[in-house]
Amino acid sequence: MTGKSRAERAAALEEWADNVNPEDLTTADTECLRTIAELAERRDEIDDELLEAVRAARRANRTWSEIGAMLGVSKQAAQRKYGPLAAAS
Repeated sequence: MTGKSRAERAAALEEWADNVNPEDLTTADTECLRTIAELAERRDEIDDELLEAVRAARRANRTWSEIGAMLGVSKQAAQRKYGPLAAAS
């Protein structure tokens, strides 16, 4: 991974598209790639909403065991993933 954000990669692709010679292009079915990009964007949105729900649960004094159960993971896994992020609210 290059360390660039999705927005930076998209901007680089747009810049390339603006400068490419149309004669060098071939038609390609990109529907599956578009689906991946759309799902990745939705995943990012869901991850943000999930973090906010975990923060709300912690503010409501819910335990990591309860949160982990709702996530389908152990309390340790829930705390490892969300603990530092939830504390940064």
